[in-house]
This record gives sequence, C-alpha cells and structure tokens, in this order.
Amino acid sequence: MRAILTVTLNPAFDRTVWLDTFAIGATNRAVASGVRVGGKGINVARAVASQGVTAFAVGIAGRDQAGALERALKADGVIARFTRIVGETRTNLKLIERVHGGMTEVNEPGPAVDDEALGALEAEILDTVERDDIGVVVMAGSLPAGVAPTIYADWTRRLSAATHAPAVLVDASDEALAAAVAARPFLVKPNRVEAETLLGRPIPDRDAALLAATAIIRRGPRAVLLSLGSDGAVAALGDTAERIDPQMIEVGGGRLTTTVGAGDAMVARIAVGLVRRGGTPRDMEAAEFVELCRLAVTAASEQIRGGA
Repeated sequence: MRAILTVTLNPAFDRTVWLDTFAIGATNRAVASGVRVGGKGINVARAVASQGVTAFAVGIAGRDQAGALERALKADGVIARFTRIVGETRTNLKLIERVHGGMTEVNEPGPAVDDEALGALEAEILDTVERDDIGVVVMAGSLPAGVAPTIYADWTRRLSAATHAPAVLVDASDEALAAAVAARPFLVKPNRVEAETLLGRPIPDRDAALLAATAIIRRGPRAVLLSLGSDGAVAALGDTAERIDPQMIEVGGGRLTTTVGAGDAMVARIAVGLVRRGGTPRDMEAAEFVELCRLAVTAASEQIRGGA
C-alpha cells in the first residue's frame, strides 16, 4: 500500500484551556490545560496514522520549535520532516467554558516565510513522493505571510508531472482555493462559506449545494466534497453529484460540541480510501466515490463526538 504525505505551511501549537466560566477584563482561573501540535495537514496526518496507513508530514516551522513538533508527531506514528526557518511557530489559544459550553479562540498569524524556505520544502515534497512511494498528497490549511496564494496550485502542477504522480487533495480557502481549483487536483474540499466565496454566490440549501459542487468541478478538479455542517455534504465526481445526509450527534448536558478537526477527519478518510483501493483515482466510478465520502462524513461525526 502506498503512503500519504501531508503539507502544512502554517503549523501551530494548540493550547486549550478549560474554565468554568470566562469573563473579559477579569482574572480567570483555569481548571485544566493542554498543548497539542496542530494545523490542518498535521491533523490529517495524525488521523491517517491512526488508521494504520503510513503518514508523512512536511511543512515549515520555527527552528526552535521544529524538533518538538517532529517528536510530538513521531509519538502519534507520523514521520515528520519540517523545514526550519527563523521565527517562532505560532501558538493558538482556545478557551473553553464548561458551564455555558462556549469557546473563545485566539489564533496567531505565524512567522513570515521566504522563497529559500519554500524552495527547500518543495524539494522535500518532490523527493518524498519519489523516494517513499506516496499515493496521495494532501495540502491543507492557511498560508503564512510571504507565501503567494498560488503555492498549492504550483505544487499541484509539479506533482502531476511526477513519474508516479500521486492524487492531490487540497483543503484551502479564498485565493489559494481558487488557484488550486484551476490546477486540476483530484479533489478539493471546501465548506459552504469557502464555496460561496469561490463561486461568488450564496448556497442557501442542499439543492444549491448540488449545483455549486458541479460548478466547481467544471473549473478543474476531478472531485469535490462540499461540507455543509449540520446539512451533511455533497459529493461530486465528474458529471455526478449526490447529497450525503448528516448524522445526528448527541452530546450530554453541559458538554461542548465543536467541529474542530471534523473537516480534517473527512480529508484523512478519503486519502486512506484512495490508497487502500490501489490503482489510480482516474478510474474511480462516481458511486464508489460517493460511498467513500459517506465514510468521510461518518469520520467527521466521530471526530465531533470524540471532541465534545
């Protein structure tokens, strides 16, 4: 079975602090806290490894934090190789109120990245694809300062020219998503807001989502998984688009329901499904893809239940 490579340009140390209640402008006492390495690509790699598939994670990190990041991922079964740069990897803060079930997030922007670091990372991506028999490459997450929004698109085109070209999955937003779509990856996974921004029109209901997924397909990618939150998702491959019903999630009283990581779980499940089937995604039929997306929606629901 081929392996999966994820790319995270803007990783983070996610610090979560639990409080009974949170008051702005006052001293607040934490009940508990914890730190975990995060970033969309990293989350995908961790989920892939948990399913017994070889996962590589590459990206860019501050030179003083890269070693700790790689060790944390190694403990989760991920092979991590991050390009070192001057500056500090960002720390994102989540404040969770246990009484009211609210969450406040403070996300740092991360360090600026120069062309030299991007060139080194590009070489690492291409070398890993050729050396380690990579079947799927996932590019996911926000872009740090100094990085052109075309970076995912540029790398998609370079990977498509590789000797053993992997399937490319992109989870991005705004200009990065628009550029990536035009580069014709195997799949893009926008949420409703990202798809609305890409197409320049609202997606008020599931019928509109079907049309939106088909419209995105016409712009370049072979497949689309459009996530709609509580409305489920739409899976589209070629000329076929189909609704996927949401799953009910029951959460006990006083517990927080959060969708953090749900989209990453979806991407990981699709990536795993692609390498497990073998062959090439080019010969995948629409019915097979839709069924894989149903499994991805289930994986997202399980992530939400586990993080609630």
